[in-house]
Amino acid sequence: LVLRALLNLGYAQGDAEVMTKCMMHAEIHGNNQGISKMYRPQDMGFNPNAGPLLYENETANGVVVNGNRRSGMVALDMAVQKAITKAAKSGVAVCGTYNTCTSTGMLAYYANRIAEEGFVAFVMAGSPEMVTPVGGKNAIFGTNPLCIAIPGPADGPVVLDMATAATTLFGTISTKAAGKQLPPGVAVDSAGRPTTDPDAALKGAFLAFGSYKGAGLSLMIELLTQALSHGAIAAAGEAHVGTGRKWREKNWANTIIAFNPKLLWADVEQYKARVAEICLHVRNSGPGVMLPGDIEKKNRDANLKKGSLEISTGLYENIAKLASGPASRL
Repeated sequence: LVLRALLNLGYAQGDAEVMTKCMMHAEIHGNNQGISKMYRPQDMGFNPNAGPLLYENETANGVVVNGNRRSGMVALDMAVQKAITKAAKSGVAVCGTYNTCTSTGMLAYYANRIAEEGFVAFVMAGSPEMVTPVGGKNAIFGTNPLCIAIPGPADGPVVLDMATAATTLFGTISTKAAGKQLPPGVAVDSAGRPTTDPDAALKGAFLAFGSYKGAGLSLMIELLTQALSHGAIAAAGEAHVGTGRKWREKNWANTIIAFNPKLLWADVEQYKARVAEICLHVRNSGPGVMLPGDIEKKNRDANLKKGSLEISTGLYENIAKLASGPASRL
C-alpha cells in the first residue's frame, strides 16, 4: 500500500522501493520515523525536477553522494552501499550525502545494515535550523541525530540511535495542536528565555538534551555533516525554528563512517565475543537493564509474530486514498 502510494505520488519504482523499506523498517520497530510521514503525503517532498544521484570526490575510501534533490532516504541508501563496498576492500570508508531536503528516516536502518556486514558504523544526519546552543536564542543546529552500530551479540548488532535535541518539530506542533504545554527545559522563546509554550518555542528554538553536553555533541554532528559533507550551514543571527539558510537552500547533509574491526584485531571473532560478553554483563547488572535497541527489537519481534501493524484510521485512509487514486504530484 505504501509503495503504491509513493508511486502515485510520482516517485520512480526504485526510489519508492527504497523509501518503503526504510519507513516500514521503522514502523515494524516501533520508531516514529515510519509511515506516519505519509499522513500528509505532500510533506514527503517529491520533486519532479530531481536528477540522478551524482558521485563526487570518489576515492578508495570515500565518496560524496550529491542527492540532486532526490529523496534523502534514496541518497543515504546509496551512501550505505558505497560505504559497505569500500570498507570491505580497504578496511575503512567515509561517505557523505548532500543536496537533499527530505527526511532520511530511522538512522538505525542504515547503521544496522553496515554492522550486519561485520563493520562498525557511525551514521550522522544534519538537518535545518531548530536547536540553539546553551545560552543562545537563534536556531543554528538541526535535531542532529547520531546512530552507532556495533556487531557482536548473537541477537544482532548493538544499535544506539538518538537525536541530540530535547524535543522535535513534530512533537512540538502536536503539543500546540492539543492545547498542551511542553515540558520545562526543552525550548526557548525568540528572546532566549525558557518557555513551555509550544507557540513561543516555534518562534524561538529548541534546546539540546543534557545542556552543555548535548549541545556540544550537536555541534560536532553539525561539523561532521553540514560542514564536512557539503550541506548548507546556518547564517549568523537570523533563524528560529523553520527559518534560516539551511531551510532556504534545502541542502541537508549526512555522513557515514564505517570500519572493519580487522584493523585492530587479527581474529575479528574475538572482538565480537568481547562485545557480546560486555553486553551480557550489562543486561545481567539489574532486573530492568536493557541495551540500546532492545525495545525496538522487542517491538519488531512482537509485530512480526502478530503479522500486522496497528496504525491510526486517519493515516490508513490517507495512504489508501493515494494508493488507489491516479498518479499525483501533491
